[in-house]
Amino acid sequence: MTLRRASTRRAVGVAAIAAVAGCTVLKVPSVGSLSPLPAQSANEFVRAGFAKVDITPPVGVGLALGGIGPESGRATGYRLRLYAKVLVLEDTAGNRLALVVADLPLGSALLQRKVAEKTSVTDSIGIDRLALSVTHTHAGVSHYFDAQVYNELGSSVAGYDGVLVDSLVARIAGAIDSATRRLGRARAAWGSRPIWGVTRIRSMPAMLRNVPGPVPFAPPPPGTAIEYALVNPYLTMLRIDLWDSSVRDYRPAGAYSVFAMHGTGNSPVNDLFDADIQGIAERGLERHIDAYNKDSAFRLVPQATYLFANGTEGDVSPAWPPQTRCTPPTLRTMTGFSGPPMFAEWRWVGPSPLQLSLCLDAARRSVTSIGDSIAHEAIRLFDALADSVRTTFPLRRAFVTVALKRDWDSLGVCEHPAAGMSTFAGADDGITRLSGWHLFGLIDLGLEQGPNSPSPVPSGCHEVKRLLLGNLGSRIFSSEFSAFAEVSVFQLGDVLVANLPAEITTTVGLRMRDAMLAAAKVRDAAVKRALVVSLTNGYLEYVTTADEYGAQFYEGGSTLYGPGEAAMFTRTVASLTGRLNANDTMKSAVAWTDTFRVGKARSGNASRKQPPPPQAPTVPEVSLEPPRCAGDTLYMKLRFGLPGDWIVKDGGLAVEPNVRIVHLHAKDATWPLAWDDHPDVEMHFLDSSKSGVDWELRWSHVPPGEYEVLVGQTRSVAVMCPAIRTGHRKPAT
Repeated sequence: MTLRRASTRRAVGVAAIAAVAGCTVLKVPSVGSLSPLPAQSANEFVRAGFAKVDITPPVGVGLALGGIGPESGRATGYRLRLYAKVLVLEDTAGNRLALVVADLPLGSALLQRKVAEKTSVTDSIGIDRLALSVTHTHAGVSHYFDAQVYNELGSSVAGYDGVLVDSLVARIAGAIDSATRRLGRARAAWGSRPIWGVTRIRSMPAMLRNVPGPVPFAPPPPGTAIEYALVNPYLTMLRIDLWDSSVRDYRPAGAYSVFAMHGTGNSPVNDLFDADIQGIAERGLERHIDAYNKDSAFRLVPQATYLFANGTEGDVSPAWPPQTRCTPPTLRTMTGFSGPPMFAEWRWVGPSPLQLSLCLDAARRSVTSIGDSIAHEAIRLFDALADSVRTTFPLRRAFVTVALKRDWDSLGVCEHPAAGMSTFAGADDGITRLSGWHLFGLIDLGLEQGPNSPSPVPSGCHEVKRLLLGNLGSRIFSSEFSAFAEVSVFQLGDVLVANLPAEITTTVGLRMRDAMLAAAKVRDAAVKRALVVSLTNGYLEYVTTADEYGAQFYEGGSTLYGPGEAAMFTRTVASLTGRLNANDTMKSAVAWTDTFRVGKARSGNASRKQPPPPQAPTVPEVSLEPPRCAGDTLYMKLRFGLPGDWIVKDGGLAVEPNVRIVHLHAKDATWPLAWDDHPDVEMHFLDSSKSGVDWELRWSHVPPGEYEVLVGQTRSVAVMCPAIRTGHRKPAT
């Protein structure tokens, strides 16, 4: 593309931010709905309920993937479908806590508050008792954020989508309601085990600046490279068993876990909605639980529920191999070779189609491999906890809204939030086309990570951070970022869980853990562990130590409120831990009324009004062309669904597949079929009309055999695939 066209897509950071400041701003009012004042519980017997809901949005209406900024693409289909998964816990006095983990890229205070508005009245779950976390998949949907900058620059398509937000809120709140209705007698147990080799520190020079220096959390395997040895390797899990009156015994029902890992298994050039590595791990444990319960072990949609929350992943990447990352586009001059002399034209030149295809394939294989490894360890941990479950399980919570802009001086943070120039260069997970870019090819703007990024003349609160347009720019653009942070600490049994609206680095998380345990020792000696969950109830980018901040790698450049942020949040979670005994930190019915500046409405959103419930269901046309096999891949064009429909149209909790692939002569009745939520199946949007949506199905790594494709009761003709085996997989069990 030409440089002019690249600017219109907000590829150049300076032009992009200037455009944000000048556009018409849509404002959305919001209040913080609190839960009722807690009742004192005579004993700490716990009840629990699980639910899940499909949140894979419509494809073909211009939605874009979030998490990689302007380098990300429009969604042209889906691979692993996106879910919001819910665990509601309740004590004997009726006090409830709701843990939600959604397959979304970034947290959103607006999304959490709107869900709380619906659940605070019906389920007694307000913002103080709702932890809405995200897996941080960079293949999730954008356009739902509470801050203008993320709606405008969080993807390649700008704008806030109110219809999308309302739909997400309705589905997530409905899942919380369902989990609440299913509350039953439960027993639970916490445990952890290290998983080595699947994650690595992506900003080693920044981490090594810390004083005292980093040390491994546990002895790593011999020969482990330093970037793999210094991660927090622990998968920490809460196993939940529910009482089954039909067998008069407890049966395993699901789990909640915390593990530190960026959701960047997919290549940045991916254009499919995908739950990434976390989705593979979740499905592996869910199928194992189903098999244990002998509950249709290979039913396409698992009945068990596994919530995979993200820990201190700020500087932690999956251990993807280098071939999964394509080289970003570079700016080159293109000169004509014939005709009269002409000026050189500057263009962004990216990888070839073959290179892109190889990157995507390598990344998806890596996602599956790493996800299966984590699922295997999660299964081992879940089974090991069977003898530790108990019914006495204290539940407590403390919550506070931190007014960052109002109370900046007393909090020890900067008055005006600002992103550094290294933010525009991108992280190790996704270097942007601007990395190392010089103005006119000569002037260094600090658009890179590392030694040349910090300002040579530190000044002001942000110290060494190079700011766009300097301190004046930070004042101009400060309104584009969140003005507050909602922080909570839950006590679940003998474990503390701190919920924070940012991406916490490994060292900051370790210091928070120690501060929470020290505060808990004074109050409750029974507390054994403390966990930090990132990306919950909002998004404030990164939190780095003051030492890491000084290095101004991507993470330090993205620490918005300056070098004092880590110390401020550490004091906050320690203070909340000390206030858990009171079981309440706010007395008013509403906390922190605010108006979110969400930016302009997404282009085309005005025509996407939420349709009223139909008088009679509309039946879309279903048609299936003959499938064909090429190499180890089955291809097929088919039509199902209506334009603008969500992948699961009604948002119901009884999720079923849209497309199934059956083996006509399978000898093993438990052989898993492929369907449109399988790691080897991709659904690519082709076109749509009033009668339906056209798709292309691609099923990779097909074992030899004869197959049919089904959409509802409509069956395709059979196709024979040759005996080419390249690694077809069964789900982890």
